[in-house]
Amino acid sequence: MRRRLVVEGTVQGVGFRPHAARLARALGLGGHVRNDAGAVVVEVEGADVAAFERRLVAEAPPAARVERVRGEDVPDRGERTFHIDDSRTGGAARLTLPPDLAVCGACLAEVDAPGRRHAYPFTNCTDCGPRFTITRALPYDRARTTMEAFALCADCAREYGDPADRRFHAEPIACPACGPSLTLLDGGGAVLARRDAALGGAVEALRRGLVVALKGVGGFQWLVDATDEAAVTRLRARKGRPHQPFAVMVARLEDVPARLDEAERAALTSPAGPIVLVRATPGRLAPSVAPGNPRVGAFLPTTPLHHLLLRRLGRPVVATSGNLHGEPLAIDAAEARGVADVCLTHDRPIAHRCDDAVVQVAHGRTRVLRAGRGLAPLALPLEFTARAPVLGVGAHLKNAPALITGDRAVLWPHVGDLHSPRARAAFSNAIEGLQAFLDVVPARVATDRHPDYASSLWAAGRPCVAVQHHHAHVAACLAEHGVDAARGLAWDGVGLGDDGALWGGEVLDVSPAGYRRVAALRPFPLPGGDAAARDGTRALAGLCVAAGIEAPAAARRHEAVARTRLAAPTTSVGRLFDAVAALTGLLERSTFEGQAAMAVEAAATPGAAPYPFGAADGELDWRPMLAAMLGERGDAARVASRFHATLVEMAVAAVAGAPVVALSGGCFQNRLLLEGVAGALEARGVRVLVPERVPPGDGGLSLGQAWVAARRDV
Repeated sequence: MRRRLVVEGTVQGVGFRPHAARLARALGLGGHVRNDAGAVVVEVEGADVAAFERRLVAEAPPAARVERVRGEDVPDRGERTFHIDDSRTGGAARLTLPPDLAVCGACLAEVDAPGRRHAYPFTNCTDCGPRFTITRALPYDRARTTMEAFALCADCAREYGDPADRRFHAEPIACPACGPSLTLLDGGGAVLARRDAALGGAVEALRRGLVVALKGVGGFQWLVDATDEAAVTRLRARKGRPHQPFAVMVARLEDVPARLDEAERAALTSPAGPIVLVRATPGRLAPSVAPGNPRVGAFLPTTPLHHLLLRRLGRPVVATSGNLHGEPLAIDAAEARGVADVCLTHDRPIAHRCDDAVVQVAHGRTRVLRAGRGLAPLALPLEFTARAPVLGVGAHLKNAPALITGDRAVLWPHVGDLHSPRARAAFSNAIEGLQAFLDVVPARVATDRHPDYASSLWAAGRPCVAVQHHHAHVAACLAEHGVDAARGLAWDGVGLGDDGALWGGEVLDVSPAGYRRVAALRPFPLPGGDAAARDGTRALAGLCVAAGIEAPAAARRHEAVARTRLAAPTTSVGRLFDAVAALTGLLERSTFEGQAAMAVEAAATPGAAPYPFGAADGELDWRPMLAAMLGERGDAARVASRFHATLVEMAVAAVAGAPVVALSGGCFQNRLLLEGVAGALEARGVRVLVPERVPPGDGGLSLGQAWVAARRDV
């Protein structure tokens, strides 16, 4: 008996071919396995084919994600041996490759032990190491990766060809004799040291309070000693990031400066190795790591290089993205050196820029806030088949493109804000990389309706579908969960509405046919437009003018403009947060997006009594809440707590009668709000869909855009 099995999912770069070969040989079967452009294809024959087919998936490698196995009987060939065939190109477009995988325990033990790979920073095997960031094209073979330039030495070649070795067909395999090596550069690019001495020089620089640029798997990071206040302050000044919290890398789980729950521990130690937002224990880090914020982003070393550096240093480090504010992540040493005093680099090229992923545990699940290294690119199966490929290009902030082809969607890693020419060039490169990686040319481009976003301007002249911003937010949540229709709460900063107003507090019924606006926050004028995103006194002035209440002193200078047509109407829940921060004195002016909302969340506690509000005729009326808040504005914690409780009650009122509710938009990055709304709705028997693998903010918008455009043709 001979069977042909086509295995789809994340099955390349995870040791699936070696797994199939070992299993077939153990069962005495003949045949072959190969990578195809869209799958792994196995043919086996012999007495125990049924056992092979059963165990192939049941015992798959840890990083594999099998979505479907299609099997058929084929004529016997009389084969008695099993081998791995060369890969084939062509066929259906599938993302078969996993994101980059954190170094495994076996490789770390080898790095620590005497032997050929002792202290070698690029040690990996079939269970770990770089994948996406070194792969130029599929199917996944060394010749299509940036490791192509490193010819295998005899020892590595023997491991690569040995079915009993854990490096059997490990494409990034390397050792000190044949693989990449480290170099330490000064600020001008001159070589200071090589190999192990380069690592030692970087550690000494950190001890001296200097800024070190380190080349990670997807781009450069800037490092400083996280316990050295002067070093952290110096990095803030150079990066142009005065207040936004920095991420911190620690050597061991027990070194994380927080009390962790089991879900946070699991996220930190997962093969993805993301940055995890945790509640920090005071006093263990320099104050400027996360000024005024009770939470910090923490993560563990994900490569042998990071492990070696952290162990030698013996202290936590700030490990922030190697980019100036508003610029893309640096992927070569010349870009990264400008901020750093020294640069620890290596000669393995980066095929795809990929920033670190960020997650938080909320409502009992780990949820992605930024799709990046370890978690992106993300492949999602769809409940329909698109007639033609559709590219979603996202919005202007937190951009990440997505592509739907056939019955699959792929969300590309975070690109960032598109303010600068270099950021827009990185956006174009990301789209080119996405299309080339899947070997797909989209028939149409789905954009935001705002005509001046850089992503919309890029799409000009191409066959386009413009998708309303909040429609796309809800659609992204539906796409992730494989649901056709739901009532959605889309709460965020602002997005252009169908009526030309700045929407942001929307209640939408979404289905394949489109969307209907069921309700929204009561509009109020927003003096200054985009400037209000950084100045909460503007939103506060607009609220007071709309309510007929005299504004507090800090907001009065904006009252006159708020009464004119120069102040665009908005329904934004995000601007409500800004106004509350200004009203209570928590924060009037922000230096980064979401800073005011974070301050209000940090001041709040659950269980408070809500303020009064109105909910009738499709309008959520905040005016009674504002009047009550003004009377209590001297107690910031009380106002923040009651404000959150009020938003929860507003949400419940807005979706009354809906059996399925999707929560999306940047406001649902707020853990207290998310847990309050989801918990209240579930207590009423509502099925609640919450983004989990796709960011709730603009980082997931492209998926929703593509879903809306593709569904129109089904």
